[in-house]
Amino acid sequence: MNFGQIPGNNNVKKQLSLAVEHDRISHAHLFCGDDGSSNLAMAWAFAKYLSCQDRKESDSCGQCSACLKQSKLSHPDVHWVFPVTTGKGANPTSDMFIEDFRSFMLEQPFPYELDWNQKIGAANKQVFIGVKESSELAKKMILKPYEGSYRIVIIWQAHKMHAPAANKLLKLLEEPPEKTIFILVTSEKDQLLDTILSRVQSTDISAINDQDMNNYLNLNFELETSKRERIMLLSSGNLGQAIKMCQDQDRSVSLAPLFQSWMRISYAAKIPELSRWIDSFVKLGREEQKEFIQYGLHMVRECLVYNFGPSQLQRLNDQELSFCKKFAPFINENNAESIIEEFESAFAHITRNASTKIVFMDLSLRLVLLLRTKSLTLQKSINQ
Repeated sequence: MNFGQIPGNNNVKKQLSLAVEHDRISHAHLFCGDDGSSNLAMAWAFAKYLSCQDRKESDSCGQCSACLKQSKLSHPDVHWVFPVTTGKGANPTSDMFIEDFRSFMLEQPFPYELDWNQKIGAANKQVFIGVKESSELAKKMILKPYEGSYRIVIIWQAHKMHAPAANKLLKLLEEPPEKTIFILVTSEKDQLLDTILSRVQSTDISAINDQDMNNYLNLNFELETSKRERIMLLSSGNLGQAIKMCQDQDRSVSLAPLFQSWMRISYAAKIPELSRWIDSFVKLGREEQKEFIQYGLHMVRECLVYNFGPSQLQRLNDQELSFCKKFAPFINENNAESIIEEFESAFAHITRNASTKIVFMDLSLRLVLLLRTKSLTLQKSINQ
């Protein structure tokens, strides 16, 4: 991955290349961006630029031995750390899953966390970066670099570190080994320890503008103009999402009917049917359940836009738009805030390993009442 292969964020690329040129490289970086954004690709390209043996003014050469190894994620001086799961030992580390990770990144360098979880069979488990990982990393830092002038550690989804792992990493950041650069990558910056945030140079990887997205899609995919424009609209500058949609892997295709049936049953207050829906839903993996809640929040937002905002702000496909026209009247100024709070609370509980069945039953029963808020208000007005 070179800087040139990443669309947009040209200011970030320039700042990083200038820092290398003037030898003003921070020992610890944090690249922040949405899940599916260019944050991990940017970390990869930066690591490649640092180790390049014939770097150019603004990018790595792509031809030297270091670049070739970086392209295959096999450079001995670059250590990859990422969330893992149990199954290959009681205290799993990234090294146990490195071959899976290499093939995963070579297939999709702008990845979603959920796709990685499915790759390693963790759809029904929580992934994490454990204390064993930090201990192994500390041992590696004792060794001298094999080839390049820099030893580089890239930690993807750094917010997945357990507290003991984060504290061990903190010690490395406080007293960094010579010629060692840490690159932390996250989609949830607020979950990192404040003490870690204070020791890294934070860089925001922003969404891609329409022109850069259009150029990238036009170069890499054969799409009709109307379809490309639709994908640009729905992806909202998220490159990973746009790529998945181009490959006909848009998750909303499967999430939309599931969400729509849930809302219909909840509004109708058909409790026995709702219970059966939940029994079927809880068979999904925990990460898929979290994604479903996020999709629900997205649909609530779109209903509010439909009710109160300009149509060009909507990010819906034709099926979703058809549903939104019917569902939007039940999302209004009287209940929208409460509905959003309930979704966010359910997401937090699922993240903390609460019983999915209890969480969704509680959420569904609350929605039964909230979705009828407008109807009850109107009925009261009529009665008066």
